[in-house]
Amino acid sequence: MKDFHDHRFHSIQTLRGLAALMVVCEHIRFLACGAFGVDIFFCISGFMIMYTTHHSTKGFFRKRLVRIVPFYYVITLGVYVMLVLFPSMFEQTHASLSLLIKSLLFIPFDIGNGVIQPIVRIGWTVNCEMFFYLLFWLSLRISHKYRGFICLGLLLCCTGLGALLSGGNTWIGDSLMAVDIQAGGSFIGKDTTISSLLALFFLYGNPVMLEFGLGILSYYVARALYEHTKNTGTLCNKSIGIPALGLSLLLFAGLILSTGHVNILGYRRLLYWGIPAMLIFLGFLLAGYSLKMPHFSVRLGDISFSLYLIHYYPIMFLDRKVFDFSTLTFASAIGAAAGIAAVIILAYAAWYVIENKLTVTLRRKLFPVK
Repeated sequence: MKDFHDHRFHSIQTLRGLAALMVVCEHIRFLACGAFGVDIFFCISGFMIMYTTHHSTKGFFRKRLVRIVPFYYVITLGVYVMLVLFPSMFEQTHASLSLLIKSLLFIPFDIGNGVIQPIVRIGWTVNCEMFFYLLFWLSLRISHKYRGFICLGLLLCCTGLGALLSGGNTWIGDSLMAVDIQAGGSFIGKDTTISSLLALFFLYGNPVMLEFGLGILSYYVARALYEHTKNTGTLCNKSIGIPALGLSLLLFAGLILSTGHVNILGYRRLLYWGIPAMLIFLGFLLAGYSLKMPHFSVRLGDISFSLYLIHYYPIMFLDRKVFDFSTLTFASAIGAAAGIAAVIILAYAAWYVIENKLTVTLRRKLFPVK
């Protein structure tokens, strides 16, 4: 069998695509069933960062910046232009140069009522991703061999510090505005919004950050399992892959059905969505050794980042201006199907132009092959 680090996991790309599609469904109000896709994303990120840094860590942080920043900046600047031209389309966010700068620099801020998000509403996950990359980069600087364990320790320290500064709020998950900050009002301004300093700890100290750690743990589990069985070729047997995929899909269905019926604030998200996301990921990983994934599902995974970032505002526009997605009707069902098809097409175009062309060009310029 190949070395563990020589495999191409099309099954993980398929899962990434399904996760992005679930987030799209989350923002169609009569569905609202896929927020857990974010938890799957975080788990995949934790695993892939460990996997891709096994052989080489050269230019690690710069490569991550090239991968994430160009498209995120395009979307952020596009949303800012819409804020200036069509402010009535937005409920909370408003056009502000200072907020634009903070968004571009991944500095969390309160957009109102304790809601911590950048200008691109769903961009809070990108903020978390970039902060995780920073922690992992620090871990690599300390020790390549123990990078995973060091990063796990840093994630635990950040969530512990967040809980300490929020009076336990980030861990329990109560309203941020209910926190009793014993700091003489230095963190909270006169308008009662949370300052950027405290927002930093609220976002990056949230237990959801530990889901990147679940991805790191998945790497160690998967590698140990592979090494234990590679001489027998057990993992390449469909008798393993089919049940693994089946169990993952059952868990996936369970998350869909439970969405909206469980409290996932604070640490509960880690328990109710994070751990199932890890198990789903491991199931897809095992299935990938023996089962071939459909080409369209792998391509959906390729465009998942574009799909995630680009879908929100077209779906919201269709909801508010064309269809009403508040209840399931024939018209709203047709509108939702059309919306999903439209954002997939837009995401593919964005992926092809920005991720597949611009990003590749930037990588070649910044990291020439010698």
